Amino acid sequence: MEVRYSPAFKLLRKIAKYVLCGLYPLVIRVWHIPQVLSIDETLDIIIDKQCSICRYGDGEFLYIIDRLNLPFQAQDPLLRSKMIAILKSSDKHILIGLPIGYHSLRNLVVESERTWKSQIAWIYPRLRKYLDMKKTYANASITRVYADYKDKSSSKSHFEKLMSIWRNREIVLIEGEKSYIGVGNDLFAKAAKVERIIAPMHHAFSRYDELYAEALKQERSKLILIALGPTATVLSYELAKEGYQAIDIGNVDIEYEWYRMRASSKVKIEGKYTSEAIGGRVVEGIIDDGYQRQIISRFS
Repeated sequence: MEVRYSPAFKLLRKIAKYVLCGLYPLVIRVWHIPQVLSIDETLDIIIDKQCSICRYGDGEFLYIIDRLNLPFQAQDPLLRSKMIAILKSSDKHILIGLPIGYHSLRNLVVESERTWKSQIAWIYPRLRKYLDMKKTYANASITRVYADYKDKSSSKSHFEKLMSIWRNREIVLIEGEKSYIGVGNDLFAKAAKVERIIAPMHHAFSRYDELYAEALKQERSKLILIALGPTATVLSYELAKEGYQAIDIGNVDIEYEWYRMRASSKVKIEGKYTSEAIGGRVVEGIIDDGYQRQIISRFS
């Protein structure tokens, strides 16, 4: 665990967050934030043009700027350098997504609004040099459309639009061990076929070459969906460059579970890796024959 995130520093973190929130208006006045599309606009482009998307969130930015070890991905110079390079990609078929806080703070719950104000104040002045300020970025939060919002009335339509991307498509999921994405719900019920490549639960970049090689064995007509933290950002990009439609789907399954249960907080989902919930990184194994049949390769 990074020292700054240890329990001993909890009070200091809280104080720092409030200070940074106060600095937020000054930061965005001095360093203008780039144009970022809405969630709907981003989904429409992916659907209409069959674009791929590489997503960046607060964890990816802390990984790049502060060189932090994340709970699920240790620092790796090659991974970091690839993530930085992708931020300025000009490939019109590959969307680069920045998180919701860079698009708008409207309608966010108080804690989420504070998180993004403090994160932007802390990170953005140093992140800006890695961005193309003439570029319009996509919205990385297409997979986070429920938990962070006060008014959740758009969640249903956003999930429906997202799920339409893989309707009647053969998909290959590249996910971490014990993620169990779509197991126990109907997230992929309308896909033509679901196959899975299982990666390590933590530090997936250590097996990157093998995961990449295995993905290249798949037909290019298949949709590649990836949930592997920072590794997914790079893998989505490099597979898209090889002619696949590749989408970094991140936390979508957990968000969908929270939506289905009308959760009022980020609770642990039993039997699934829930990185943002207390105790959620300890996952009991599940027995599901359908899930096992979908696995075509395992690198865990």
